[in-house]
Amino acid sequence: MRKLKTKKSKTITITLIIIFIFFFTIGVGYSYLQQRINIYGKATIVTDESGKYIKGNSTYSYEIINSQNSDETNYTIYDVKLKIINMDTDIDLWQVAFDVPEGYNDAMSNIKENSSKKCENGRLTIYSKDENGYLAKGSTLELEVQLAINGDFDIKNLTLNGRSATEIR
Repeated sequence: MRKLKTKKSKTITITLIIIFIFFFTIGVGYSYLQQRINIYGKATIVTDESGKYIKGNSTYSYEIINSQNSDETNYTIYDVKLKIINMDTDIDLWQVAFDVPEGYNDAMSNIKENSSKKCENGRLTIYSKDENGYLAKGSTLELEVQLAINGDFDIKNLTLNGRSATEIR
């Protein structure tokens, strides 16, 4: 009887050791496999129909408040009020840019807000200063600008922080 108990005890011990080795092997194999998994993917940047700008959800409208013709320079000074509704994300420092018409004169133009402007390659960019740069999602940014143009006036391809905005009329 004692031999039977010893044999049964050895069989249980060997079975437990085999089960332990089996689960230990699976655990080590799984952790090794988990460390070697690489996931690859592709990202697509959605652009507007012109292919230049990232599509945004913001909207804008503009209104010509006043216009003055200058007989000396053949330029018309347009007082324009821009309303941009930020529908993308909260912004700490905003940047508004748009294409200016071919007859635009940067030296005769100015911005009424506490902002700065720069014109390069037919595109006017208006930058916020630190104290007025925050723009929450859903809020409206209103800018008043004076633009000197020799020809027809229009604002096209307006972007807010690099994302194109849709014009509403």
